[in-house]
Amino acid sequence: MSGMSGEQFALGEAVDRLREIRRTAPDGRLIVVSAADPVSLAGIITRGDRVRAIATNRIVYRDGVPLAAMEGDYVRPLATIEQSDAAQVATALAGRRVPAVLSGFVGRAG
Repeated sequence: MSGMSGEQFALGEAVDRLREIRRTAPDGRLIVVSAADPVSLAGIITRGDRVRAIATNRIVYRDGVPLAAMEGDYVRPLATIEQSDAAQVATALAGRRVPAVLSGFVGRAG
């Protein structure tokens, strides 16, 4: 048997809300989710590498597409990130203002 294990629970209203969101036009917002959250399916139902399901690891999504993961203090791209978006993506992942990082350690030179 493969796939997700364990039971997942949600209120009945959650299904209606998810359907509503699905019909909403993309808005370009960055959404950060813990890699341990059951909704985090990067590399499972999306293309690219999986991100270890550890509570301190985070994934940033834009319009449902995983862009990058922060594992410890290392930012790993999961998709092509424009240089103009790199600071915004790294800042969202770190939860604080950081310089533009497309790939590498946040807060370290070189």
